[in-house]
Amino acid sequence: MKMIIALGSNLHQEQNLLKAKELLGHSFDGITFSEPEWTEPIGIKSDRFLNCIGTFEAELSRTAVEKILKRTEQAMGDSHQNHQLGKVLIDIDLIQYGNETIRKIAWL
Repeated sequence: MKMIIALGSNLHQEQNLLKAKELLGHSFDGITFSEPEWTEPIGIKSDRFLNCIGTFEAELSRTAVEKILKRTEQAMGDSHQNHQLGKVLIDIDLIQYGNETIRKIAWL
């Protein structure tokens, strides 16, 4: 089943995006990423975001994929508290699960 995820960071952006890609590569065989794109923050006051899209195929439940994404964020030290302060070390969202659109990407 094809899956699409979105990654973004507004703190040490290049370093955090590279680390997230590395960690996700250990969890999802064959994952590929788009070129990173700088965007202005939406809805918060912060530095610019660096974003990219990841695409992979896996036979996992939606819940299992979302748990891996959350674990990856936590492994990088990100938290809900950071986000409330406008600090996004890494944000990883499931955008598409098979044919089901889970969330729209605000920065596209």
